[in-house]
Amino acid sequence: MRNPDIFNGKNVTVFGLHRSGVAVTKLLVALGATVTVTDSRDSADLSAEIERLEQISHQRTVTLYLGGHPEACIVEAALIVVSPGVPLDIPILCQARSQGIPILGELEFAASVCPAPIVAITGTKGKSTTTLLTAAILEAGRRFENVCVAGNIGVPLAAEVQNLTCKDIVVLEASSFQLESTVTFRPSVSVVLNISPDHLDRHGTMSAYAKAKEKICANQNATDWIVLNACDKRVAGFATMIRARPIYFHPSSCPEEVPAGGGARRQGTYLQNDENGNLCLFGNIASATAYTAVPDKKPQFLCYVKDIPLPGAHNVRNTLAAAAVGLILGVTPSQIRTGVQGLNRAHPAFKHAFEQVLTVNEVQFIDDSKATNVDSVKSALESIPAPDERKTVLLIMGGYDKGNDYTPLLALVKKKVKKVVMLGIHTQRIQKALEAHTDILPVTTMGEAVCVAYQHSGPGDVVLLSPANASFDMYTDYKARGNAFKEAVYALQS
Repeated sequence: MRNPDIFNGKNVTVFGLHRSGVAVTKLLVALGATVTVTDSRDSADLSAEIERLEQISHQRTVTLYLGGHPEACIVEAALIVVSPGVPLDIPILCQARSQGIPILGELEFAASVCPAPIVAITGTKGKSTTTLLTAAILEAGRRFENVCVAGNIGVPLAAEVQNLTCKDIVVLEASSFQLESTVTFRPSVSVVLNISPDHLDRHGTMSAYAKAKEKICANQNATDWIVLNACDKRVAGFATMIRARPIYFHPSSCPEEVPAGGGARRQGTYLQNDENGNLCLFGNIASATAYTAVPDKKPQFLCYVKDIPLPGAHNVRNTLAAAAVGLILGVTPSQIRTGVQGLNRAHPAFKHAFEQVLTVNEVQFIDDSKATNVDSVKSALESIPAPDERKTVLLIMGGYDKGNDYTPLLALVKKKVKKVVMLGIHTQRIQKALEAHTDILPVTTMGEAVCVAYQHSGPGDVVLLSPANASFDMYTDYKARGNAFKEAVYALQS
């Protein structure tokens, strides 16, 4: 563990008592800190979290301030650690900042004491899938004693660092909420999949959201690596600011087609346009573990598209990114294919992510509740074929709008969507954007949404829950929304 002694005896206040807050508190106690925890929710809403804290409080007293953030919670603080869900501009944190109290996010704190190298993966869409694909590939490569999956995917890094050594590796899903509060965070390998509008309710502007993503590589140097999407202009633009060595994945073009002035963009992973759908390596990657790929300009086969146990063109892109990480870290092409084929589809992160639910009277039902932004809905629609140019999709949308722009969906809606079933009360922006291109059917419950979609469907059609919005208007999270969809589909079947 790096720098563990700097927290011994230090007064630290933790903001937010969810998974991250509990994990941070437990780690701080183990490091000898005196901990204060504060949360805007009251004790009735935090009973499970409080019970977890009581299990560690015998080691050192933990002071709690619940139902708000009184000034007393920062009076003696030498450091503040903020959970990802806590906005950094709330008044009490602004006051602490004006008093010179350092404020770190959970990711920054945990990474500062993590002994294992970190692969950090971010993007608007595909983070969880790419994280799990990368972990599967690294496990197949057997170059590390343990491959730890952590971060936004469900397990805070703070919960894992005490179990890690320098012989392990962490594959970390990093959200914009986690990255925006980093200061010295430096992964050995960073991955930027894509950047499109999301979380504008939190970040305010697209520029601020992109800047949060950029922090994933801000502290990397020439001994580190970064994997970039060559076909995303915002992501490819990172090349002008990075010091890390870039490797590209090319989702829709062969590196040979990149102009000679493209430099490093002429090497990386790509999808070969042939009948087999080969994923290949083009160029020369001298990896951190001394594995050297084939000479430049001689493509090397990695795996077939049919080897990927996940549907959709977006998952080809995710696999290309994960394969690039594997090559950097010394995994051979044959091991990459083994890792991709052996991906564990049972992981909770795959639930509600373009998940096939049932087929009822030749109508297919797909749960894509995890699609909380426009780019995710776009990928879902792209993954559904349009036989004979016939519209086949009944699309269920709606929820808590995070400041979305729906115009990127227009072409696909016109081509593939028969009807849009609009669920929720905050749907005016979606309706205004789409009503000229398809019929809008407003509903008030998920059960009604499924029934209405089914009533307007026919054999060969697809009922797709892909909301483009957060779930907080009606549900606790996207999982609860997805489960409600599944229950309604099962009820329809019965």
